[in-house]
Amino acid sequence: MGNLFRLMLLAIYTVVIGIPVIAASPFDREARVVRALGRVWIRWILRTFRIRISVEGLENVPARAPVVFMSNHQSLVDIAAIVDTLPTSVSWRFVAKKELVRVPIFGWCLVTTGQIIVDRGNRERAVASLHRAAERIRGGASVIVFPEGTRSPSGSLRPFKSGPFHLALEAQVPIVPVTVSGSQRITPKGSLQVHSGTVKITFGKPIPTRGVRLEERALLKARVREAIAGGYDLSFQGTPVIEPVPDEDDAPAAPAGPRAANERG
Repeated sequence: MGNLFRLMLLAIYTVVIGIPVIAASPFDREARVVRALGRVWIRWILRTFRIRISVEGLENVPARAPVVFMSNHQSLVDIAAIVDTLPTSVSWRFVAKKELVRVPIFGWCLVTTGQIIVDRGNRERAVASLHRAAERIRGGASVIVFPEGTRSPSGSLRPFKSGPFHLALEAQVPIVPVTVSGSQRITPKGSLQVHSGTVKITFGKPIPTRGVRLEERALLKARVREAIAGGYDLSFQGTPVIEPVPDEDDAPAAPAGPRAANERG
């Protein structure tokens, strides 16, 4: 099965699942139907491209209490791999860049299902989006965010933006560090080629934010960064480069565009 044919199947899956998601969203207040359909869409895609997901550390994921999942970002498959491994009891939203809204069907699904859309080119709108995200968290939903702000073209761990940490501190919920290993070779940045293979998702121990002051944000950022860096599995990729951290970056936005090891595919 060639890559072009698989991409055509991806478009078909998006239409077949996306239209019911858009139709159900106004009536699915707890997003249970939407999340279930989203999982079906993700698993169809993973199986079509023969991408297997290995997961470790699920015991660190609270079953119902809201958290902020912070992950490194290597490829387009990262969000799918993380969502695929989360327990079905977890109510989640993710932070996405505004440009994704323009993608037919998929972008409309982002809007109708209440994902957090961030305009990286407008600071005020970006801050407002993160305030809305904090409200969603206080309402019981966990949020998935990539603090690097964009995919790493080389698989290195890039410096973190401050926005996600403002979000976690405002919501006063724990941060669960997530490390994605091996996804960069599945869908390299700048390429439409999708390769088969295995991606590993490692969930680290929750890092509390309750009582942490805003001026302690840099220490919190360093702790999360250390936890994510420590979660790489070198059997899934080469030793990652941990890029040096520059002076504190106060940029507000950081949008996106995963127990004992056990595989899904």
